[in-house]
Amino acid sequence: MGKRRTAGIGACVALLMLATACGSDDGSGSASSAGAKSSGGCPSGVKEELQTKLDKYRAVPAFEAPGPAFDASKAQGKKIFNIPLLSTDTFNQIVDKASEKAAKAAGLQFVQYNNEGDPSQWVAGMNQAISQKADLIILEGGPDPGALKPQIAAAKKAGIPVISTHRFDHDAVDQMLSEFDLDAIVPANHYLGSGELTADYAMVNSDCNVNALILEAADVQPTSAGITSRFQDELKKYCPDSCKATAVNMPFSDWAQKAAGEMQSKLNQDPKINFIAPNFDQGAIYARKAILSAGANDRVKIVAYNGSAPVMQMLADEQSVISEVGEPLEWLGWQNIDQALRILSGVPPTTAGTPIRLFDKSNIAETGDPVVQTQGYGEASAYENGFKQLWGLG
Repeated sequence: MGKRRTAGIGACVALLMLATACGSDDGSGSASSAGAKSSGGCPSGVKEELQTKLDKYRAVPAFEAPGPAFDASKAQGKKIFNIPLLSTDTFNQIVDKASEKAAKAAGLQFVQYNNEGDPSQWVAGMNQAISQKADLIILEGGPDPGALKPQIAAAKKAGIPVISTHRFDHDAVDQMLSEFDLDAIVPANHYLGSGELTADYAMVNSDCNVNALILEAADVQPTSAGITSRFQDELKKYCPDSCKATAVNMPFSDWAQKAAGEMQSKLNQDPKINFIAPNFDQGAIYARKAILSAGANDRVKIVAYNGSAPVMQMLADEQSVISEVGEPLEWLGWQNIDQALRILSGVPPTTAGTPIRLFDKSNIAETGDPVVQTQGYGEASAYENGFKQLWGLG
């Protein structure tokens, strides 16, 4: 898909600010009150169990140390070279700005390599980092390490560690570290947020009567397939007799042109579909178009993941989206620097990422009016001071 074929998950929302959803409805519901009931409803105790789980993720996340405290003064003055997936993407911009702030607080040099998301530019950035004798390279949010194997090997030879952030799920860390010879990964909660919690929300909302259509990105692997599998497994675990999910699988690069039409066709073919679950929330824009075109506004709801402002606004405006799982991107920027500092200080890296939060009509107002993508996750001082204390700077 040209420059986007190797898109990382954070940048899957890059085009959202250019899209608009129309219309509004009052059928968005909430996971605290069931939607249409199946003949049997949820098995005994299932709805209560899932509701308790969802309530946990509705809460403002609290800072938890990603690993043991350490003396970060050993890393002062060292140079971090940050290569984002796409410098014009809102996700990368928020994360990179926060990373620069965290690096400054820790006394690091922070070099930002701006690029337009073309793999050849990532290659040039890696070569520039090596020639400038950087002390560590961050592939932020996240350039495909599969497209950079020779450059990662060259960095290794030069004694420069390389870490990848927010591209791979927690469950894939060990495999990806080995496959790409990375020094560390800051993982994401893709499978939990987009696969598991979206399925849980749909089950509670429908009293375990889920007939979901999943929009999968064939070229964002292994993440997209992992999300789909987690969603389907969650349904099989709790309501195998009354819940099911099928997937529409196409390259992410084709979503803008083809996803709405393909989903509309599926909605017309199966009038019992009642949820759409895009792996990444840019798909909510196209799902909304499909729902309206199919005349399915009263029966089909969207459960989403990524926390991008346009889709959060759809939730606030009751435009088909009934839940959205997001994460604190500024916090992620500090987490990236924590991982870098551990390596530069001779401390073993962690496998920690950032927390996620479930938004629905019960708490979406906390994100502002209109929605601000960085709001709704508590005070920044909580995690900033937490990291500084870990680094011996508090």
